[in-house]
Amino acid sequence: MILRRVIAHVKNQEWTAIAIDFLIVVLGVFVATQVTNWNAERAAHARREQIVEALVADLQDAGDVQTRFMSTIDTGVAEWQAAFDAGKRPPPYYFRISGSDTGPKTWQTVQQMPLSDMFDPVTIFDLSFYYAELDGVGVKYVRYATFVENEILPNLKRDPTVFYVDDQSALKPEFAANADRLVDFRNDSARLGRWTQCLVYRLEADTTFTENCVRSDFALEGMTPSLEAEAP
Repeated sequence: MILRRVIAHVKNQEWTAIAIDFLIVVLGVFVATQVTNWNAERAAHARREQIVEALVADLQDAGDVQTRFMSTIDTGVAEWQAAFDAGKRPPPYYFRISGSDTGPKTWQTVQQMPLSDMFDPVTIFDLSFYYAELDGVGVKYVRYATFVENEILPNLKRDPTVFYVDDQSALKPEFAANADRLVDFRNDSARLGRWTQCLVYRLEADTTFTENCVRSDFALEGMTPSLEAEAP
């Protein structure tokens, strides 16, 4: 219809009408482009919110789980130590997780999304680093749990002295080493728990960061420099 009208105006040399038609076409294209862009931005924002919500829920759940792990381990180790100091020779304390020894692979699923369009490079690096570390700590726990299942559980019905050196003054080296692995897992869980706080803060801040969540500086106490956003 517009094209027919333009042709008619050209034939009649109605230049003002031609200019008006041209402006209508340009304005129509511009509005259509803007509407498309606005819809794309709105969709991208909605996708980002969904991904942030999923990541925050996963991180907070991981933090809660790590806190429970630490509490259980601290109590168990303290009770074993108290019994040992009292002259008893109990079996080595061991910690087992019900269900799977490792958590869900959340990050592998999220990586299939266009993350570079949603997060700044520092945040993407921090998330990748965190989940890689979480997997690594999980592998270390599996090694610990495998020793428990193969060496401790089969001997629980025997005399507990089987776990100790001949003079009963200490655990045998292999059992002491595995107890040390549990302490390492407990400390790793503490660091991961502080790390989740940093990542949750960054995801919810919805801004650009220039420094990483350094593992030695995870805590939120007093807003450490690693949590500061880039100045506007």
